[in-house]
Amino acid sequence: MLQLSRNKQSRCSTLTIYEKFIGSLHEDRAKPLWEIEKESVGLAMHFCFSQCESDQRCVGIEICTIRPDLARCRGCCEWYVIAKDGGLPINATDDCKYFELSRDSVESRGSRLTVNSKLSAVTSSTNIDEYETTQLASDDLDGVYGNDCYRNNVFSFVNEKSPWLEVTWSRTITIWRIIIYNRVDCCDYRLVNLNVTYKNNGVAGICSFYPGLLSHDGDIVLFYCPSEANATSVKLQIQSKSKELIKLNFCEVEIYKKS
Repeated sequence: MLQLSRNKQSRCSTLTIYEKFIGSLHEDRAKPLWEIEKESVGLAMHFCFSQCESDQRCVGIEICTIRPDLARCRGCCEWYVIAKDGGLPINATDDCKYFELSRDSVESRGSRLTVNSKLSAVTSSTNIDEYETTQLASDDLDGVYGNDCYRNNVFSFVNEKSPWLEVTWSRTITIWRIIIYNRVDCCDYRLVNLNVTYKNNGVAGICSFYPGLLSHDGDIVLFYCPSEANATSVKLQIQSKSKELIKLNFCEVEIYKKS
C-alpha cells in the first residue's frame, strides 16, 4: 500500500493505492484515460498520481519503465473489463506495475441509481423467444447478474441493424459510472462495437465506445463518463457493419451518479 500526501495552498489530500499486479493493462480490455512520459519512474509517478487525484474517472495507475532514462504512466480508464472470475486481464511483463485506488476511495465518488429514481428502459424492438416468452427491457434493471443471469433474466433483441437500449430516470444527474454485465451462459460475441451516449434536454453527449474485440461470457464492463456528463438518460447502441444484423444482449445495466 502507498499513501501519497501533498499540500497545496493549505489543502492537504491523501491518495491511497495498492499494488494490484505486475504487468500492464491489456489493450483490448482497457482504454487508458491519459499517458504521461517522464525521465524517471519517480517523476512519472508524481505527475500521474496528481492527475489521477483530480480526475473522477481514474481508478488506477500503470507505471512502466520504457528504458533507463524514460518511464511512462497511464491512468485507468475510460472503460475496462473485469472477467467473471474477478480478474483484470493483463499483459505479463516485469517492466510494468499496476496500482489500484482503495475501494473506499473509488466508491465514495458516486452512488447507484435505485428504484426511487424511477428507472425505466426502452428499446429498438421487442423480442419473443422460441418459447413465446417476451423478454422485457426491464430485465436489464432487475438486479440479477453474475452466475444468476441466464436466459430468463436477459433481454435479447431480434437480429436487426444497430439495435439500441435506452435507460431513463426522473431528474438530471451527473453520470459517474455505467456498468454493463454480459450474460454468463452464451453469446459473448454480441457485446461488440458498443456506443455509450447520454442525453439531457435533447442534447446528446458521448461517454465512450467499446470495441469488444475480446468479449467473453460473464464480462463486466465499466465505463467512466467525462465530468460534464449531465443527463436524464443513457443509450447503449451496437454499431452494425454494413448489412450486418445482430442482437443486443445484456444481463444487467447499472447507472451511477456523481456524489
